[in-house]
Amino acid sequence: MFRREQLVELRESDEQIKGLGAEVLAVSTEKPVDIERTVRHLGFEFLVLYDTAALMPLQYGVDNDGTAIPSTFVLDKTGVIRWQYIASEDHDQPSMDQIIAQLEALQSS
Repeated sequence: MFRREQLVELRESDEQIKGLGAEVLAVSTEKPVDIERTVRHLGFEFLVLYDTAALMPLQYGVDNDGTAIPSTFVLDKTGVIRWQYIASEDHDQPSMDQIIAQLEALQSS
């Protein structure tokens, strides 16, 4: 599960994120038809993956009784998690400044 507000912030920061050699991937455990409307309506240009079997939340340790906990992960180019933010409640999310700072740190390492 992801929050619409965070996706809008990511969309608005897309050029800055790409400038840091990164890209945004969103993963949804919702039905594709439900999230596709949101993607079209808000004009997201980044990749949205659909995990209707909800396997990723289990693999990343963000499953809460079959519901994905809102989470943000920064992975390096080899797929290793270098930073994660796991929400303590539904409306909890990292700021774009936090995400950008993590991407800058990853780029300089």
